[in-house]
Amino acid sequence: MDILERIIENLTSDEVRRFKILSNRFKADEEKKLIVLFDAIRAGGFKEVEDEVITQLYGDTNARTKNSYYRLRNKLLSNLEKSLLFYHFNYKNTLESHSHIQLATLFKEKGIYKEAYHYLKKAEKVALAHDQFSVIEVVYDEMVQLAGRDINIDIETVIEKRNANLKKIDIQRSTTEILGMVSQKANRLSVARGQKGASMIELLEQIKDRLEEYQDIFNSPSGKISVARTVCAILLRKGVYQELKDYIIETFESFEKDKLFDRNNHSFRLQMRIWLINTLRKLFQFSEEAHQIKLLLKDLKMYGKQNYNEYAIYYYTSKINNEKLVGNLEAAGETLKEAFNNKAIVQNDLSELYLLISQADQYFNQELYAQAFDILHRIQTHKRFEDLDVEAKFYLSIFEIVVGYEAQKYELIEAKYKSLRKKYKKVLSDGEYAKAQKFATIVMRLNGAATEKRNVSLNATYHSFVENFPKSEVADNQIIMYEVYLKAKLEEKSYYELFQDEILVAAT
Repeated sequence: MDILERIIENLTSDEVRRFKILSNRFKADEEKKLIVLFDAIRAGGFKEVEDEVITQLYGDTNARTKNSYYRLRNKLLSNLEKSLLFYHFNYKNTLESHSHIQLATLFKEKGIYKEAYHYLKKAEKVALAHDQFSVIEVVYDEMVQLAGRDINIDIETVIEKRNANLKKIDIQRSTTEILGMVSQKANRLSVARGQKGASMIELLEQIKDRLEEYQDIFNSPSGKISVARTVCAILLRKGVYQELKDYIIETFESFEKDKLFDRNNHSFRLQMRIWLINTLRKLFQFSEEAHQIKLLLKDLKMYGKQNYNEYAIYYYTSKINNEKLVGNLEAAGETLKEAFNNKAIVQNDLSELYLLISQADQYFNQELYAQAFDILHRIQTHKRFEDLDVEAKFYLSIFEIVVGYEAQKYELIEAKYKSLRKKYKKVLSDGEYAKAQKFATIVMRLNGAATEKRNVSLNATYHSFVENFPKSEVADNQIIMYEVYLKAKLEEKSYYELFQDEILVAAT
């Protein structure tokens, strides 16, 4: 698969829509061919139908035709690149600063130096706001070159700012190097799931002792935060939750003792608290998790609630999940009501979307399937749905099939399943999602049997499923635990009742 196919395969629906809007402004025959080729590639399995598409576009597949076809592919790639840059210009500040520099270069070449300087100042403003130190160096270099032209630039001020920026670049370089070293050593650290391995704190101390030249990074607040962020990400990826818990607690206490936390880095304090809450949930330490959730609420109120609107959703979803896990669905329902009445949540579209997902899960656990299905429809049509990652959307689609089956919407679920197979063709071909794929086929067997009013024996199917696939983890993207759901159908029991039994066994 070449770059054109990879780019098209990974476009969001909004990016596709914007590309087609731009393309439809042109009526030329070649532009129509571009759309035909684009749609053929986006449909998937393009290699199998490529010759058919060439024949459709040009009438045959001879050498001359192939040359025209490859020129068309190159133009499609070029148009996609321009469309993506245009679409993301107002949403990606990194692109905005580069665009201002390009305009400045254009005006400099035209000899319009004051206008060039104007756009360099705009680029400087954006780059400074987002710590784009390398971009700022380009800006100052261009300003120095312009200073010899017919405009009034205080070159001494520019040089002074440039020297200050170069120091920041040097610090950034050093930080990047030390983080690279920490990442490599941490990735090699012999820590397995559920086993006590070498302490991450000890490893960091060993690195620090050996690298005298990086002492400033280890001792500076920003350096400590960068290292902590990197280590937490690595431990989370390794799935070593006990080690992650120990590291977060020790690091958090150290930061508080050294008075490192302040208004400027308060968001990182909240992030660490959220990481700890999620880790405790993975360890089935629900009482301690509930305590940390209370502390998160306390932290959210610090500094005049400066980060409250951004992080309040994490408090509510954590509290809801904790209450569900300990068997208190009624309390979870009350927390959901409280969250939906919180303006900080409902005014943020993405926060509202996460809360709707919790609401759908709540209704499912209460066996209110029609209500859960209605909520899932709201989720699928929500304005921020496409902002979720592909995995989350895929699992939500499978959950929708399960809920629809329980709500006895059999024919609708057949259509939903066909749509899922088409929309998530790439995901379904990935072995990592084999469990989800198998589960979906089993649910569709149940759905087909219900449509035809016949019974299906799940005994052999259930045992084969649990033998061939790893156990689901608590609170992962699947939303429900697949093997627990199948067991509930086999034993004709409540899913939530068996879910609670599973949690009790895992926690002991």
